[in-house]
Amino acid sequence: MKTLKITRGFDLNVAEQPDLSCVHLALPSSLACCAGDIPHIRPKLLVKEGQRVKTGQALFTDKRDTTIQYVSPGTGQVEKVIYGPRRRLMEVVVATESEDGYIEYDPVALDDITGMPGDELVAHLKKGGLWQGLRQFPALDFADPDHPPAMIIVAMDGNDLFSPRPAIILKDNIDAFDAGMAVLRRFSHRLVVVCRESSLAGIRELNCSVADQITHTAPDIYPAWHPGAVLYQIRQVATENSSWCIRLDHLVMMGRFLLSGRYPVEKIVTITRPGDRLPHMRGRQGMPLSALAGEIPGKSMVTTGRFNGRLLEKDAHIGFFENTVNIIEAGAEEQMFGFARPGLDKPSVSATFLSSLFRGPAKMDCTLHGEARACINCSYCERICPNDLMPAFIMKALHGGELEEALALGLMDCCKCGLCSFACPSKIELTRILSDAMDAYHKDKQ
Repeated sequence: MKTLKITRGFDLNVAEQPDLSCVHLALPSSLACCAGDIPHIRPKLLVKEGQRVKTGQALFTDKRDTTIQYVSPGTGQVEKVIYGPRRRLMEVVVATESEDGYIEYDPVALDDITGMPGDELVAHLKKGGLWQGLRQFPALDFADPDHPPAMIIVAMDGNDLFSPRPAIILKDNIDAFDAGMAVLRRFSHRLVVVCRESSLAGIRELNCSVADQITHTAPDIYPAWHPGAVLYQIRQVATENSSWCIRLDHLVMMGRFLLSGRYPVEKIVTITRPGDRLPHMRGRQGMPLSALAGEIPGKSMVTTGRFNGRLLEKDAHIGFFENTVNIIEAGAEEQMFGFARPGLDKPSVSATFLSSLFRGPAKMDCTLHGEARACINCSYCERICPNDLMPAFIMKALHGGELEEALALGLMDCCKCGLCSFACPSKIELTRILSDAMDAYHKDKQ
């Protein structure tokens, strides 16, 4: 087992770290399959309002590859179809019934995964709604099975600071994990399994073979365990830039689907709320935010990532790629003499506040504490970037229309962790600028 030495990033100490206990949630009155959290998708709706669907039945597909299906997490009638700007499909909401009726598939035993024809295995996972859990660098689009990767990175701790802990996901799912790993070995002989140092003890307490399959540990400095940051640290040749990655929860879902022949509906979500230390929530795929987080203060911001992710409306549902909900207080609009206060509980990348010297819990809010200004070349974004990029210079190249220069500066190496935007004293949305440019470049290449 190797230890990744990643010194750049941000070690955030907040009081609302999720508790390691786990509670079961009841079946809500509605579930949804979301398209808003799926990168690059061009959705094509397959159902209409009022139609009854079964658990695992396809609700929409991707026009770029219609064999990839996004399926219903519950049984019931399609209550409504929600569209966003320019008629972009956002959610397909299903009014749930008390009992599930599943779309049944033939189960695949663990020993049979190795001998199953590759095309048949891929088609089976696509039809079951699980293939899209495998993402391909650098754009993190769905993996192309016609081009096997140099390696596949398994992120045991997800992508976010507060992602569910792997020991809780793995409990009662060891066989599913082994089945998922057997699937990955069909596509690459090099599997990189990365775990946070703080999560390793919990996995070892399960007394299973999972700990022996972990190849790398990463420090608890966000985003050291993020697949994009891991790939940047371990890659050696250019062909490894198109490697694949998958999160632990999606890997377990793949294994459960193959072993049972049914779409796995269970999902573990973490909720962080100011002043609370909440347990992990074991519920259903596509649960509504209200069933997970309860009442949310009026001016609070709800995101699916502490430093990145999607902004959620109060009536939204959790997407396939989302397993964290961060409720961030609005904070005071103005603070008299805020610049002169010691700031013992303010998160700070620089030495502006005393919180940079003392490791007390920081209190975060969604107040900008200033308006957007011009870049001052402070290099805070460069110092905090885990992939040794210069986000400010990439941004200026993009603003100048110099795409080739932005690519030469490492645009496609950005892992979209969000730290550059967090650290910027000029309040420039660097992560959004770089992400939009990466998406546009990927779209033009298709």
